[in-house]
Amino acid sequence: MFRLHRLSSEPECFAPIEFKSGVNLILGERSDGTDNQGRKVNGVGKSICVEFLHFALCRRYAETRISKIPTEILPDNLVVVLDLTIGTERLQIRRSTVNHEQPIILSAAGNETVFERLADATAYLGELLFFGKPNAGQVSFRQVISLLMRDESSGFNSCINPYDVKLKAPDDIMPHLYLLGIDGTAYRRLLDTIKRLESQQRMLKELKHAVTNGNERKISDVPTILNEERQASRKIEEALSTLRADPAFEQVEGDLNDLEKELQILRVDRKKLSFQIDQIRSIPLPERIDASDLRIVYDRIKSGLGELVEKSLEQAKAFKAEIEKFQHALREEELTELESRRRDVSTKIRKLSEQHAEITRHIDRNGVLRELKTGLEVATRRTDEYHRLESQYKQYNEKVQEVESAKTERSNDLNVLIRTLAEYEETEQSLNDTIVAIHEQIQQSSRASFRFDVNSTPTAKRPMSFDIRIQDDGSHSIDQLRVFIYDFALMFDPCGRRSHPGFLLHDNILEVDQDTLTRCLNFLHEKMENDDFQYILTLNRDRIESEEYRHDIELDIDSVKGATFTKAKQFLGVRYQEVR
Repeated sequence: MFRLHRLSSEPECFAPIEFKSGVNLILGERSDGTDNQGRKVNGVGKSICVEFLHFALCRRYAETRISKIPTEILPDNLVVVLDLTIGTERLQIRRSTVNHEQPIILSAAGNETVFERLADATAYLGELLFFGKPNAGQVSFRQVISLLMRDESSGFNSCINPYDVKLKAPDDIMPHLYLLGIDGTAYRRLLDTIKRLESQQRMLKELKHAVTNGNERKISDVPTILNEERQASRKIEEALSTLRADPAFEQVEGDLNDLEKELQILRVDRKKLSFQIDQIRSIPLPERIDASDLRIVYDRIKSGLGELVEKSLEQAKAFKAEIEKFQHALREEELTELESRRRDVSTKIRKLSEQHAEITRHIDRNGVLRELKTGLEVATRRTDEYHRLESQYKQYNEKVQEVESAKTERSNDLNVLIRTLAEYEETEQSLNDTIVAIHEQIQQSSRASFRFDVNSTPTAKRPMSFDIRIQDDGSHSIDQLRVFIYDFALMFDPCGRRSHPGFLLHDNILEVDQDTLTRCLNFLHEKMENDDFQYILTLNRDRIESEEYRHDIELDIDSVKGATFTKAKQFLGVRYQEVR
C-alpha cells in the first residue's frame, strides 16, 4: 500500500494539502468573472504542487521545476514535508531545498534517520514499498513512482514512457512487469545481452577501421598483406641473423660497443677542455705600469718617507718586472697544460675513430648491411608494423566470434523471454479483459485490446513492449484516455493486485471531450464505492462546471476536492517566472 496524507512546508510557503483515500482533486478555478487574469485557470500552481510531491519523494532536485523557481520566491532553507504510509509504515519525509541530497525520514515512533545520500533514502523507501512483494528488487522506488505519478510534461502519449518528452528517455518496461507481477529476469538478461552485443559491435567496428587503415583496404585483403609483410620481415631477420652469425662480427661486436662508449667519453672530455681554454683566453692581461709613472710614484713616496725608503728605483723596476713575468708565466703554463691535454684527447679520439672505422669496414665486407644501426631500426619498425597488424587482425577475428556468439545468446535469451511470457498468458488475458471492461464503461465500446509485443528483429534495442489499443486511438486526446484506462487497469487488474500499491496520480490528463470526461469521473465515483485506492487528479474547474453536464457527473466534486488554486490564490501565493 502507498498513501499520501499531507503535504506541507517549513516555514510555510504554501497552504498544507490533505489527501484522503479514494479520489483527490486539485482544482484550478477562476478567481472572479471580471478580471481577464482572474478568469484563467492555467498557471495557478497545480503542476508545481505535483513537483513538490515528487521532490519529497526523492526525485533529483535538478530534475524538478522547484530548481527553476527564483531564489527570492522560496524561503531560505525551505523544508518540504510529506506525511505518508508505505506498506504498514507511517512515515514523514523531510527534505530541504538546500541540503536536498540528505533527506530526513521520521517513523511513527519518532525515530529520525538522516540519509547522507539521496540514493540511500530511495533504497530505504524501496525496501518498504517492495517488502513481501513478488519480484522485489527488480526495479527501483523511483522507477515505480515515476510510472504511478505521471506529469503533464510526459504528454500522456505513451502508456509505457511516463517521463518528460524533452528528456527523450528510452521506454522502460520493467516497472510495468513488476506491477503486473511478472518476473522480469528473462527480459533484464536479454537487455544485458543486447547491451553487451552493442558494445562488442562498436569494438568490432573500431578494430576493422584499424585493420583496414581507415577503410583504405578491404578486410579480405589483410591476409595477403600479412603474408607479404611476414616474408619481408623474415628476410630482414635472416639478414640480421647472417650478420650476427659472422665470426668476425661476433669477435668484434663487444669491442665495437666498447669503442663507441670510450669515444663518447673522450668527446665529452675534449669539449670540457676546449671550454676551459676559451675561458682563460677571454680573461684580459694584467695592466702594465709605465717606467715614467713608476718614477713619479717612487719620488713621491721617497719625499714623504725620507730615510725609510732605501731601495733604489732600479730595484722597484726589477720587482715590477718579476711580478709581471710571474703572472704571465702562470697564465701560459695553464694554457699550455690544457692545450696539451686537449691534443692528447684528440689524438686518442682519432686513433679510436680509425679503429672503429676499420672494424666497421671489416663487418661490411659481405655487403649484408651498410649501416648496422639503420638496419636494426628498419628491421624493428617493419617487424613491429607486421606484428601490430597481425595482432589487430587476430583481435578482429576474435571479436567477430564474440559478436556471433552474442548474437546467438541474444537469440536464445529472446526465446527464453517468449517462453516466460507464455507462462503469463493468464496475466496478459486478464489485463486485456480489464482494459476492455474499463473502455466499455467509459466509451461504451469493447473495441480495445492488450497484448505482449515481442520484437525479434536482430537490431531491436527494445525487444519487448505492450500493444495497447482503444477505439479511435491516434489523436492526442484519445491517447490521453488510453493512458488513463491503462493505468487504472494496472491498478485494478486481479493479477496485479499483489504488486500494485493502489496509488495513482495524473497531472492534467483528461483533456478530452466533455462526454468522455463525465464518464471518466463517473468511473472514478463507482470505483470509490467498491475499491480501496488513492487517486490524485489535477483538473481545471471549468471542465466540470458546465450547467449542461453538471447534473450528469455522479462524483461529488466538493467532497473529493483536496485543494483549489486561482490566479488570486496561487499555490505559492505569488506569480513568478521560472529560471531557464
